[in-house]
Amino acid sequence: SINSAFDELRVHVPTFPYEKRLSKIDTLRLAIAYIALLREVLTADYDPLTYVEKCLRGEIKAAERAEWNTSDLTARLSWINWENLGVNPNRRSVLTTLTLTADNMN
Repeated sequence: SINSAFDELRVHVPTFPYEKRLSKIDTLRLAIAYIALLREVLTADYDPLTYVEKCLRGEIKAAERAEWNTSDLTARLSWINWENLGVNPNRRSVLTTLTLTADNMN
């Protein structure tokens, strides 16, 4: 059913541990942004976290970046399981600081 499909999708998008269940539209918007980010990470010449750091600092300009650089996703970047993307877990704190800075700039 459609509800079970959304439940499965919610498992794969980054969410805050304390967050209530996302609505269907919020789940879709977040999934679209997250997929756009992952697509860019795959084609980037940097490791995933370095790429995101450079994008949030404005060091990398990409037309597609607008698809994933949403306040919903940037707020959740620190909750992404970066280890699954091959990123050293000790670097998460750097991204948390950058995310907060980027949110303040928007």
